[in-house]
Order: sequence, then structure tokens, then C-alpha cells
Amino acid sequence: MGEYGSLSKCITVTNAVEHAFCPRFTYFQLVLGIEQREDKRGTVQSGRAFHSRYSTTNKNYKINHLDGIKQTERLLYSRKYSFSGKIDEAIETDKEILIIERKYSDYILIGPTIKTQLGLLAILAEENTGKKVNKAIVVFNKTERVEVPVYINEKIKQIALRMLQKTNHTIISGDMPYSKRDNRCPNCCYRKICP
Repeated sequence: MGEYGSLSKCITVTNAVEHAFCPRFTYFQLVLGIEQREDKRGTVQSGRAFHSRYSTTNKNYKINHLDGIKQTERLLYSRKYSFSGKIDEAIETDKEILIIERKYSDYILIGPTIKTQLGLLAILAEENTGKKVNKAIVVFNKTERVEVPVYINEKIKQIALRMLQKTNHTIISGDMPYSKRDNRCPNCCYRKICP
């Protein structure tokens, strides 16, 4: 099982990504059980519609320069690390899998949240298919379309696994983690209850 074998089975890739964004998401949502109610936010609804267009209603569309079989909406579970997640879109060849992650945003940055997401999705894909994930493409597409290649290496996977471990620690300890206030706080769904 290794270092991360005791991770709670309830953890998902989304939980770890939210923890990377702000660890208090984990505390409010998974420790106290307070829902985000993010479905009421316009940007969230727009983002979901954007994802749906490419993964469910547009199943045959592939980025022009990619060869292989398109996979969508693939829910996977890691027995080794005890977490689950959904790969919205990927291209699978005989030897490898390329993950495609779409972001409804003009803010182009491969930061901790995206690294956590891609690292964990790569771990899921590799464990469940036996094929290597060497690369992902993040497509930022709101007012302008920008494709950013991200090479998946052990460093990104370790960043992702550490975030998964931190998420699990918060759930088990039940302690509110420290989080620095910044310009994202005014738009947070927990802003009214976060000290």
C-alpha cells in the first residue's frame, strides 16, 4: 500500500484540488458537512456547460494534431492510494494516454490546483490502464482559446499525492487548517463563515 495506503476512500480528485485552492474547503465541506452551493454561481454553470459540450454532446471532436481514440467521462479508482476521480477527456493510443483538461477561464496559469488535478488523473489512468501518461494539454477557453502542454513527471505526481495526503489529514484530524486571506476570498462560497 505504501505511504499513502491509509487514505480515506471518500477522497476524490476534486477534494484534493479544492484543498490546493484553499484547505478550508476541506474543513467546511468534508469535516463540517456544509455544502458549497456552487451551482448557484453563474461562472460555475458556464464552466459546466463548457465541459459538457466537449465531453458529452461533442464526443467525436478531437484536438486537430492528436491521434488515438477519444475517451470521455471515465470514472476511475486507485486501489493503491484509495481515491477516485473522473477523466473528462483523454486520447488513448496503444502505448500512452494524453489527458485533456478544459478550463473556462482567461487566467492562464499552471499552478498548484491544476498540477494536483493532472498528477492525480495521471496516477489514476496509469494504474487502471497500464499505459503511461507523459503529457496533458490544458485548454483555456473563455474569450480566447489557448492550449498549454504540461509534461507529467514524478515531481507533479508527488505534488498531487502530498495534496491528497494533506486533504486526508484535515478530514481525520478535524482541525481547521490555516489559510491566508487573498483576493479570492470575496468570491468564496464560505466567506460568511470563514474566520
